[in-house]
Amino acid sequence: MTTSSNDGRSERSSEAFERALATLLRDSFASGTEIEGKWEVTSHSGLVPDWEVIIKKTCDAAPPDNGGFIDE
Repeated sequence: MTTSSNDGRSERSSEAFERALATLLRDSFASGTEIEGKWEVTSHSGLVPDWEVIIKKTCDAAPPDNGGFIDE
């Protein structure tokens, strides 16, 4: 997912966010944290939208039993 603006800042922000989210998911998966499900992200400010994020595993990969994880 990318967005565009006149100066390209939004696209760079979106790409940085996607990389950070991918890293968070990989690291969480590697440590055995249950991350699959529906997440509600809410704000107390009326100026910031609320979000619903659904994380669904799309393959049968499993973290290794030895506690090690190799980033391919």
